[in-house]
Amino acid sequence: MKYLICKLFKTMKRINQFFIWIFCISMVATSCNKEDKKGKFSRMNIVDAKTLYIASANSVSKMYGIKNSSLKSTSDGDEVYEINYLDENDNPIEDKTPSYIYDAGDFLIVIFEQHKQYYSGWVTKREAYLVKKSNGLVYEIPDEYFPSINGNNELFFNKNTNIRRFRYSNVINDFDFLNFCYDKDKNIYYTITRCSGMGGCPQILYKVSPISSATINFQQVSDNNDNVWGYCIDNHGNLIYGSGYEQMRYGSTNGSFSEPIPTIFRYFNDAPLEIYRFVWVGTDGIMSLKEETAEQLPDGGILVSSEYPKYFLMKIENGKFVRKREIMLDFSNGYPSSYNVFYVQGKVIYSHYNKNTATLVDISNENSYQEIPCSVEANIVINGELYHFDRNTFSLTHINIDSGTTTPIFALDKSVLNGYIIACIMDVTENGILLGAYRLSDNMRVVVQIGLNNVVNILQENSGEVQVILPLNL
Repeated sequence: MKYLICKLFKTMKRINQFFIWIFCISMVATSCNKEDKKGKFSRMNIVDAKTLYIASANSVSKMYGIKNSSLKSTSDGDEVYEINYLDENDNPIEDKTPSYIYDAGDFLIVIFEQHKQYYSGWVTKREAYLVKKSNGLVYEIPDEYFPSINGNNELFFNKNTNIRRFRYSNVINDFDFLNFCYDKDKNIYYTITRCSGMGGCPQILYKVSPISSATINFQQVSDNNDNVWGYCIDNHGNLIYGSGYEQMRYGSTNGSFSEPIPTIFRYFNDAPLEIYRFVWVGTDGIMSLKEETAEQLPDGGILVSSEYPKYFLMKIENGKFVRKREIMLDFSNGYPSSYNVFYVQGKVIYSHYNKNTATLVDISNENSYQEIPCSVEANIVINGELYHFDRNTFSLTHINIDSGTTTPIFALDKSVLNGYIIACIMDVTENGILLGAYRLSDNMRVVVQIGLNNVVNILQENSGEVQVILPLNL
């Protein structure tokens, strides 16, 4: 009997161990299933947003959307909502910290950052995504194609960069210096940094082909030996970019590249003889503004006279810049830049402002060039029209680009914001201003709008510090 009891006990022990083993396996499987059910980042609920912004409070950053950016209503107000990051089953994903948003035509470029502390110190993990504006679908950009900050954007200018020319926020983000552009076929262009085992980390220009299903095609479009530093792309995909020290290179859609084009021609004592001041895409090809500071004589000598400097409108032909016409306007202290050139109404308009004198300059192409006097300096495009917005007086003035005549739109009563410290301008339309502010009465950060009736309408309280603002070009 004692033997039978012991044997029965051992059998039951084995059975219990078996069930415990089965239970452990089921728990692991359940845990894995739960992990699987978390899902892949697939969508953002941005479809209804007309303006996006990122605000930070207590070291936590969140992205918000504003549904109605027309600013027509002050009774109902604009609806602000938090942007959610969703998997394929529309379940929320919680581990996303937005850092930057960028307009890229039919897509947004959205960058997330996570800061984690390990024994070796703080480590930043970055993720980048293409987000379709029309439906919010997300396409991950692989780590090897993460966008890099690209300099020299004061020389090269694309029509789809910096739609508004004044800085919205006083917060400067590293990603403010990213540069994305696209052609008529909606291919997106940007640079990546590719480090080699030899120690160099050149910037390489890539074309991102239009997305079908979940596939993104990345194609290198700069020459293998070039370090790309600033670039512009025309509608057909022809490109020109800074290539190394003081030179440019032109690349055509057939994959061929020009010989290096110097950005500065020098003579004795290293003084500049010819300088390319600005390169942009005109309505009939890639254009540039060149300044000549002296004349090179046939015998190799240099003639410097009171006639210089001279300015010339250039155009790319067969991989080289060709002189098209001399420009008599004095550009001294008023060169074109990403803050004063506007693609508006099918034209390229440069707002030249020097010594309190404003001039609209049509630089669309060599045949359309003209100088139009204007009483104000242009600094913003709203719905395809050119305006001057005065941040000090909260006034908006429409500019007729054909005649230079101006029409006052509004001059709001800025005193209604007594008791607030203005942190940033978030959007401007003909119906009012959207801004981030600090309310002194309760030390709270708020998002407010001021309409034409000069009423302060609070859209969001305790918003945090607004750091990145993107009025969507839909």
